[in-house]
Amino acid sequence: MGRRCVVRLLLTVFLSVQTGFADVLDLSSDDTVTITAQRAWEDSEADITHFSGRFELRAPDWHVSADSAVVYGKLDDPDSLVVEGKPAKIFIFRDTEQSADSSDSKPNVEGVASKIEYLRTTNKLKMRGAAVLRREDNTLASEIIEYDIDEDSYSASGEGGINIQFSPDD
Repeated sequence: MGRRCVVRLLLTVFLSVQTGFADVLDLSSDDTVTITAQRAWEDSEADITHFSGRFELRAPDWHVSADSAVVYGKLDDPDSLVVEGKPAKIFIFRDTEQSADSSDSKPNVEGVASKIEYLRTTNKLKMRGAAVLRREDNTLASEIIEYDIDEDSYSASGEGGINIQFSPDD
């Protein structure tokens, strides 16, 4: 077997480990990126990896879950990823003092949609299909939402319009 086949086989076996079994392996270090799925395969183009079946990626400052995913770039530090699911979910922890593994921390940004594109190089989210974006005490729902995480600004549209809910400051 060639080196590429061995790496692909090991990646597939490792990523097929169920989440419960991952706990036994203690893959939850503060700086560890953990990916689980039922199936994984490399694209013919370099640095593109496909996943299907209960995909989950956990990093110290963000995590995502979906039915399927395509990761662009290195798995431990992707440039972008596209996830799809019923629904796909993303959680981003903007406060560097908080960690996704900390039991008392809550994500600053939560996104839910049929399809989510996370452009990490520009820190932008594109969500389509029954999209919901939660930022602290605000909730935005629409068919399409684009959100700039750094600027904390959004654009929303689509059939059915938009719905915004927020708690006014006291």
